[in-house]
Amino acid sequence: MNEPKLCGRLLSQLFRRSQAGERIDIIDLAQEAGVSLFAALKAMDALERAGLADARRLRLTLSGLALAAAFSEPASAPHGERAPARALPRTCHAA
Repeated sequence: MNEPKLCGRLLSQLFRRSQAGERIDIIDLAQEAGVSLFAALKAMDALERAGLADARRLRLTLSGLALAAAFSEPASAPHGERAPARALPRTCHAA
């Protein structure tokens, strides 16, 4: 698995775990991603350098959280289908 794809997978796993209020260690993170411990450590280091995660605490930064949330699938959408986009609130006010 290439590093960008692995980084994306780790971001989404950390995001799902944080939503559920669960903690994770690097060994479980590597096993869930299906990669070696070394690959997971290397990818977490890359995420930290990019400012998306805290590798030591295995947590997303605010930027990482925003990125993971933007690309995550809603839990209510059927697998393979995206939920319809939400309409933006109107910013114009009648005078």
